[in-house]
Amino acid sequence: MKDITPYVIDVEWNGDIDQAARKLSFKLAYNTAVKDVNFPALILKMGGFIYAYYEDDTQPKVMFFSGRIFFEKRNTSGFTFEYVAYDDLIYLAKSKIQLNFQNVTITDAIKTICSEIGIEVSESIPSLPTVINYLADGKSCTEMFKIFNEKSKADTTNGSIEFTVLCIEDKITAVKKGELIADYTATDGVNIEHTEHSQSIEDMVNRIKAVDDVGNICQVFTINDDVTHYGMIQDIYKMQPAKQGESVDNVKAAKAMLKRLKEDSSLEGIGNIQCITGYGITIQEEQLKGNFFIKSDDHKFQNNVHTMSLTLEYMPETKEEPEIEQQDLAAPVFKSASQGRKKTYNTATGGGDLNISAGMQAGWNAWGYQTMDNGTEGCCEAATKVGSYYSPFLADECNNGVVSVPTLVGDANAAGVPVIDFDASQLEEGDCIVYYTSEGADGHVTIYDGNGGYIGNSSSQNMVVHSGDYSDCGTPMRIIKTSHY
Repeated sequence: MKDITPYVIDVEWNGDIDQAARKLSFKLAYNTAVKDVNFPALILKMGGFIYAYYEDDTQPKVMFFSGRIFFEKRNTSGFTFEYVAYDDLIYLAKSKIQLNFQNVTITDAIKTICSEIGIEVSESIPSLPTVINYLADGKSCTEMFKIFNEKSKADTTNGSIEFTVLCIEDKITAVKKGELIADYTATDGVNIEHTEHSQSIEDMVNRIKAVDDVGNICQVFTINDDVTHYGMIQDIYKMQPAKQGESVDNVKAAKAMLKRLKEDSSLEGIGNIQCITGYGITIQEEQLKGNFFIKSDDHKFQNNVHTMSLTLEYMPETKEEPEIEQQDLAAPVFKSASQGRKKTYNTATGGGDLNISAGMQAGWNAWGYQTMDNGTEGCCEAATKVGSYYSPFLADECNNGVVSVPTLVGDANAAGVPVIDFDASQLEEGDCIVYYTSEGADGHVTIYDGNGGYIGNSSSQNMVVHSGDYSDCGTPMRIIKTSHY
């Protein structure tokens, strides 16, 4: 441990809700013995630990940052060395995980993730009771925290809790959105230099039309008060069919696209190290009055003066919910749902008990160059028939008469068969490749042959083919890991 304070020229410490780790940037005076033999040069090592402490007339010495150096830059003309350090959340942001969460609370899921990466969790982490069922397949730890936050926010039965994950005193914890800093009020004339407040309707959307697969307008959602005051700005929501074992709340999804007047507030003033992203502060000032959520913070320390800049979001005591008019015009029609789960072909196929290579060959020998009972729309039928020789899951789907790609994907999720975002490095012989339609739905499926090609139904040729390039079918979006199930 070495006190480097005498070398410090200035320090900047900041955080943001869109930035995982808190960052400490600092500049040190530096010179070489060649230029000044009386100057004892100080060089810090990459990966070295940095601890920052704060004290003033109102409070004793307290550590407000600990982390490691991730970046350095020397400026010879300015006789300085610049460094950037991050707290331990940086390791959670940069690390990806493969974990399957089944019926665990968000708090326990956060603890599991931190244990995986070797980061300690604070004993005082709050209870986040929303139960998670989610396969974290190659996602970063902080991506998972954002997913957990969205699920917690949507969980009305447990209070719709929003939270921010922070690293405090070398341990991970969570702060419920807007938790007020105790015994602190920002006021003009005392600790505020100035504030700014803006309003904008540039991103406003006050009417949504929900349409089905054939283009029918089925529902319309309108905030009439905003239409009256600002004019109509409309967007389109493509309704989604329910997948097997899952429900789709098209009304909720359509309403979520509505956007209202946007307000932004900011504050600059005398610094307080408690004012960091995730917490809330009370403000009494000329134009800002009430409680505000800190969306980002930037603290500067120079010449023994501590200042801060905060971007803020107003937190009213009672959240205003707009009145949304809902017009129900027609029942939605889904092309995929019209195929649905129906048995329309001979299911005398394999039993899913061969190894991958032998099963692929048997499937091709049985169905290669054959026209499916569902004709040009027989891609799911072809995949389940060919795959039934090596995959017990595809054999079951075949015997159940599944001919809808969304149903196949939904059944895989329900059966515990991993469905992951497309990554060519994760493809294995026997996996199903799912392609999206232009409308964003699961629209086509083939089986990967292990050599860059696929076996699947060709709409143009109206038969099962073996092609050397799986990208011929469009842009792949998912992989169903039928090579292992």
